[in-house]
Amino acid sequence: MTNPLDYPRFPFRAGASATTAAPLPAVWEQCVSIGGPNRYYYMNPLWSLRESLDALLGGRGLSRGRPLHTDLRPGDVIDSWRVLVVEPQERLALGFGMKAPGTGVLEFTVQPHERRETQVRVTAYWSPRGVPGRMYWYAMEPAHAVLFKGLARAICRRAERQFAG
Repeated sequence: MTNPLDYPRFPFRAGASATTAAPLPAVWEQCVSIGGPNRYYYMNPLWSLRESLDALLGGRGLSRGRPLHTDLRPGDVIDSWRVLVVEPQERLALGFGMKAPGTGVLEFTVQPHERRETQVRVTAYWSPRGVPGRMYWYAMEPAHAVLFKGLARAICRRAERQFAG
């Protein structure tokens, strides 16, 4: 089995970024609040479909919940994801916990950007297990192209509302 902590070396990745005028702490707050009752901010029916498919395969895909705290720690569980890495106000990495032919990680990075802006990047990393793992990645690739761009933008919009409110 692939070690999820080696994810920077995973051969497949997809992602997107967005920028906002909201301050970095507001953007980070949205990243660490994902999942549970907050769901995934963008295209939730697609996330729910994947969770349902996982449950049909005997996985824990419909197990929804998250810690009450946002000071996440490695080992915390957010729905079917396990927190792997937390570098406060910089990086959050979640290990994919659904049944699949490979190992996946979803990473959120937040950093200052030009002109007092903040950038959030959402990146999925995938290490396939054989041909089925490659086929799985290629089948998901069209959804990833739309999903991560929308998710990054949704995080920014939520941070802007939080900052303005």
